[in-house]
Amino acid sequence: MFVTKDLFRKTISLARALICGEHVNEERVKKRIEICSTCQHVEEVDNLMRCGICGCRVRGDRSLINLALYEETGEYGCKHPAGSRWKAEGV
Repeated sequence: MFVTKDLFRKTISLARALICGEHVNEERVKKRIEICSTCQHVEEVDNLMRCGICGCRVRGDRSLINLALYEETGEYGCKHPAGSRWKAEGV
């Protein structure tokens, strides 16, 4: 299998969030889900939201691989082209 630089970068970013990432509280996760549910870049398939930009799952639970669960960093978080919608809303 051929691994692209973009896939490698996304994998490293996800690994950092899983290993070093700081969890946010349930209230912030719920607010993030609300924000993502109205985003034109989020795709919903079989009741599962997935970011169309980075491909990460966005869920309202404490799943290990869940974009909404971790504090945003310079490389991990909302990747909206206009800037982080989460930061714009203070969550």
